[in-house]
Amino acid sequence: MHRLSLTISKLAPKQWVGLLLGIAALLLGFAAPLTALPSPVQNALGIALFALFFWTTEPVPIALSSVGVLALIPAVGLLSFEQSLAPFVSKTVWLVLAGMALSLGVTKTGLGDALASWLQSRLSQHPFLLLCQLHLIGLGTAFLISSGVIRVLFLMPIGIALVERLHVRPSPHLKAAVLLSLLCSTYFGGCGLLTGSVPNLVLAGQYEKTQGAPIFWATWLYWMFPVIGFLRTLVSLGAIWMLFGRHLNSHVIQQPPSPRNAPLTRIQRRALYILLAGVGLWATDLLHHIQPAYVGLGLVALFLWPRWGLLHFGDLVKVRFALLAYIVALLTLGRALDAAGFNHLFIAACSEYLTLEEYGWLGKHLSLCLVALPLDFLMDIAAVAGVATIPLMELGAQHGVAPLPAAFSVAMATTLAFLPYQSAPFMVAYGFRQLSMRQLVLAQGLISTASLILLCPLNLLYWRWLGLI
Repeated sequence: MHRLSLTISKLAPKQWVGLLLGIAALLLGFAAPLTALPSPVQNALGIALFALFFWTTEPVPIALSSVGVLALIPAVGLLSFEQSLAPFVSKTVWLVLAGMALSLGVTKTGLGDALASWLQSRLSQHPFLLLCQLHLIGLGTAFLISSGVIRVLFLMPIGIALVERLHVRPSPHLKAAVLLSLLCSTYFGGCGLLTGSVPNLVLAGQYEKTQGAPIFWATWLYWMFPVIGFLRTLVSLGAIWMLFGRHLNSHVIQQPPSPRNAPLTRIQRRALYILLAGVGLWATDLLHHIQPAYVGLGLVALFLWPRWGLLHFGDLVKVRFALLAYIVALLTLGRALDAAGFNHLFIAACSEYLTLEEYGWLGKHLSLCLVALPLDFLMDIAAVAGVATIPLMELGAQHGVAPLPAAFSVAMATTLAFLPYQSAPFMVAYGFRQLSMRQLVLAQGLISTASLILLCPLNLLYWRWLGLI
């Protein structure tokens, strides 16, 4: 308690604002003053806004506010205690745990530093070309590894080691430029692939549930990747260059000491072989149907294998278990909002007040995207894909929008992440404590805003040109 009071006494002004707004939202939600909304909906919204302010401004550690969310939801009767903690046994949480253990192995064996050394001798010294190459690396991993969390957990240790090798003199912008290039390209660019993000897979599952036919990987690639994948990677490049890269110069980037790299040690080679086997299994999951979480846990078992593995069980204490509390709280919050009836009320209200029959083809499809967008700020975007896809497809069908473009319109909303808490990969990256919340918010906000204003309409024009709508 003394430590908490000491932490609060040292808050920055923006953290005080977040603290006061979060508590005010929580109290207002519990008071439930609006007669037009059921009390459970107002309770759930109060907790959601409390989480939004506390996770974004961090007046207290994110793990602590996450535990608070997990305690508040059953306390007001939105879910039972068992339902609130149920996500702890979900595959998502175990995949994150496996990824963190593997990331620890990459760092502990020195493989991350060795790969950074190998990359350094092949990357350009020109800042803009360097960021281009890093964006290609990030996007390329999205083709190989289906989980955004796993990609981030692999790329961050390599990126951190690379920054340390590239430094000649202190540069506050180099670390942000390098790490955000890898992070934003693999997430935002990867959303152009069916297997590039969890919300895409959830949405595809909802589509198949109603239509009886799947969305194939090639179908998603054809209609979504050119704009939402490739062009958005270019938007990410432009945003990160404008925010951080343009402040760099070639003197910041160090010359490799030698064109030859030291060979990998036996332990590093073993770690690399295990990870390559995992990448092979993740890249072919559509063929063998083994869940990514099972693959990840299998790799962790190999890393921990007695007298052969590369980690000891004692090493696992270095895993950031506090992050799991946030993941569980985010998943539970989505369930609580759905159980309270908020999602149904929100979509029903939008359906009633939107006059889609008066809109043209562009307005109808953009409206489906914009209706889903506010939900992104209240829950994990994978949960948004789960609750919004079918109702918005039905709304579109009432106004002549075909099922596939309606689903893709919702997908354009669920690929946007303006703030880190909206998507687990960004919070995982933040957990490394190499990027500030401000840097993440600036980069994500700029990329997502540009995507919403420029790329979403452009994507609809692309569909129109090729005959999807």
